Amino acid sequence: MIVQPNVLHLLVVGGAAGAVVLFRREARGRSQSPGQLFLAPLLALAAATVLLALPAPDARQPSLWLGGLAGGVLIGAARGALARLQVDHLWDRLRLPRGRDGMWVALTLGAVALAAFGAELMPEAAGLETVATIAAAACAGYLAGRAGSLWLRALKAPHHALR
Repeated sequence: MIVQPNVLHLLVVGGAAGAVVLFRREARGRSQSPGQLFLAPLLALAAATVLLALPAPDARQPSLWLGGLAGGVLIGAARGALARLQVDHLWDRLRLPRGRDGMWVALTLGAVALAAFGAELMPEAAGLETVATIAAAACAGYLAGRAGSLWLRALKAPHHALR
């Protein structure tokens, strides 16, 4: 029996790739506007939501997906609270000197999306698709929690001249 791949997996991989591209600037230690913190998490959340919608309705696990999302938000918020942050209030810019964790999580989301695609091609690996969906939700939650925490910290952070 030949299984046809779902084209929506390309959207998931595209969302993860877009998040990686958006995190390149941060990973290089460059400054960004506070609003740019939320672009990559939005792409990751969209990718995780599409990944949840891909399996058959009886195989979906929305409670596990929400659990992965909530766990990721908590861990991401903790990371955002502890990360080094420099804020230039004059130019409305911020910089994370060692902010490579976002890029690594976005790359993990891409790997999870590829694993889900492979699991769909192999019907005997149906459980892997559920695990991939939960992992994608955790990655998206991490990025969203981290962005929210960093944004809140940036509002009250002391001024640091960024050049």
